[in-house]
Amino acid sequence: MRKLFLFLILSSFCFANVTIKDRLLKATPGDFIITEQGKSYSLLLVRSIEPPHLTLEEIIVDQSNIDLKKINWKNWIENRAPGADSWTAFALDIEKNTLVRSYSFLENQWLFIEKSDYFFGKLLSLSFQPTRDNERKKIGPAPMPGEIDRRKFWKPQLVREGKKHKKCEYEVLRAKWPSDKTQLAGCIFELYLDVQESTFPFPYWMEVQHPHYTFKIRAIDSGSGIQSPMKLLK
Repeated sequence: MRKLFLFLILSSFCFANVTIKDRLLKATPGDFIITEQGKSYSLLLVRSIEPPHLTLEEIIVDQSNIDLKKINWKNWIENRAPGADSWTAFALDIEKNTLVRSYSFLENQWLFIEKSDYFFGKLLSLSFQPTRDNERKKIGPAPMPGEIDRRKFWKPQLVREGKKHKKCEYEVLRAKWPSDKTQLAGCIFELYLDVQESTFPFPYWMEVQHPHYTFKIRAIDSGSGIQSPMKLLK
C-alpha cells in the first residue's frame, strides 16, 4: 500500500490531456504537500529538478508525534523531522519513465528498486482528462428520477501554509488504468488541482475508484519554500 500511495501522489503531476511529465517540469523545488492516511501524515517535497532527473523526498510520521495546531512544517524539516518513521528520497528519470534511485536517510542505506517498475512506468504515461460534470461529486442526496439536479459540486478543503481557503476552484481530472490484470486494472484515478496555482504539482484530493473498493487521500496542508537539510542524491 505504501508503494501505491507514492504512485497516487506522483499522479498529481499532470493536467488535461497531457501526461505526468509535463507537470513535473513545471514544479518548483520546495513545493510540498501534507496528506493524511490511516494514522500517519506524509510530507512529499519536490527536492530538485535537473532534467531529465527529478528528486522527491517523502517523510512519514505517526499522528501521535505531531500537533497540527502547533506544527510549523518548515521548522520541523529544518530540525530533521523529529519523530519521523521514515525519510526517503526518490530520483526519477522522466525521459525513461523510471525510478532510478531511492535512499533512506533514517536507515542510511540505498533501497532496492526493480529495474522494470511496471506500475511507475505506466503511471507516467497515463493521460488525464477533465471529469465530466455528470460524473463530478455533488453535495446532498441525488434528485428523484425526472428532477433537475441542482446540487453544487463537492470540493475538498484547501489549506496552504496552515491557512484554510474558503474560496477555491479546482480542476478535476481523471484517467483509467488499463486492463492489465494488476490490482489497479480498470481503476479510475481522480484528482483535484488548485486552479489558481497552475504550476503547483500536487492535488488536494486523490481517489482511486474500483467496483469493489475506493481509496482516498486528502491533503491537510501545502506550500512552498521548504529546504531539506539532507544531502541531495547524486
